[in-house]
This record gives sequence, structure tokens and C-alpha cells, in this order.
Amino acid sequence: MKRLVLIGTAVAMIATGCATTEENPNAAKGAGIGAAIGAVAGAVIGHQTGRRNEGALIGAALGAGIGGGIGHRMDKQAKELAAIAETKRTEQGLITKLKSDILFDTGKSNLKPAAQSNIAQLAQIMRKYPENVLTIRGYTDDTGTAMKNNPLSKDRAEAVRAQLILGGVPAETISSVGMGAADPIDPAKTAAARSKNRRVEIEVTVDASKVPKQASIN
Repeated sequence: MKRLVLIGTAVAMIATGCATTEENPNAAKGAGIGAAIGAVAGAVIGHQTGRRNEGALIGAALGAGIGGGIGHRMDKQAKELAAIAETKRTEQGLITKLKSDILFDTGKSNLKPAAQSNIAQLAQIMRKYPENVLTIRGYTDDTGTAMKNNPLSKDRAEAVRAQLILGGVPAETISSVGMGAADPIDPAKTAAARSKNRRVEIEVTVDASKVPKQASIN
């Protein structure tokens, strides 16, 4: 078993070595995670065929390639989305933040014309990544009651979802949820803080089974 772990680790190091650059640290992280998962899967297959160590080696190599490819695609998508809206890389994927003041009029859930155009641009980018799984979260500030804020935040998240679908993003890959005044960015009771808290966030994660095969080639 110890030898198996060492083999998997060695392959992970080789795989991450080819993916590690200052510009693409998340691709390297994805390769390492993929290698570890692949090593375990490969060991199971190898055990069944009586060639356990070889199975781990092959599995780690394949897993590293897929993981590194996913990380690279996430980095690429983050850069494209950041040109349109505030976007940050996370351990799980990406979060793109849209300010509600830009998207909606006060107390409304109908998207402004400029917001529709902005979201259409986001959809154009996201269509290129069929592995995307999107969760849209709407947030309000803490003024008003939960009875009003919760459905408003849900309606706003759903409005963004509908616009992305209109832009060609598959409906089955997008869910929406209203968060109300939960998880404020800035807890201060000021106008500036409340403006930050009013937002819609698009969380992007990955369905690895839908990653194009060529994405595993670094």
C-alpha cells in the first residue's frame, strides 16, 4: 500500500510539474487533485486485474491530465468573465458578482436593458464551457423585512437565470436561490455597505463528465 501511494504521488508530481506556472496555479492544483483521485480509481481497477500498482500509475496519470485540464479551463474562463464583471477564482470554481443597483431598479426584479446586454455577454462566454454548473444567488440589503427581501432576492436570481438561458446556456445546468439579507459583504449600517450587499452572484462549478476530451491535454 505504501508503494502504491508513492507511485501515485510521483506521478502527481510529474503531472503537476508540467502544469505549474505562475500564471496558472489552479491548473496545477487541479492536476494534483485529479492525480490523487485517479490513483485510487486506477488501483481498484488494477487490483481486479492483478496489476494493482500499474493500475494506480495509469489512473494517476489520467486523473492528473483531466484535473489539470479543468483547472486550465477555469482559469481561462475566469479571465474572460472578469472583462465583463467582477470575477474571482475559488477552491470550487468561480464566482462572478453582479451589483443589483446596476441590474435592477430599487425594489424591482425586472432587469434593466443594459443589464440584459451584460448578462448576454456572460452567456456567450459560458456557452463555451459545457462542463459548467451554475448556481445563481440573489442578495438584498438588510432594510425591509425578510417577508419582502427573501422573495425579491429569489425573483432577481431567477431573472438572471432566465436571461442566461435566453443567451443559450442550458437551463438544466442553472439553479437559482434567494438569500435575502444573508451573508452580507459589509455588515456596516451605512448606505455604501448596503450597496455592496445588494448583489447577484453566479457560482460556477464543474461537471467533470462533460469536460471536452481535448481539455485533458496540457
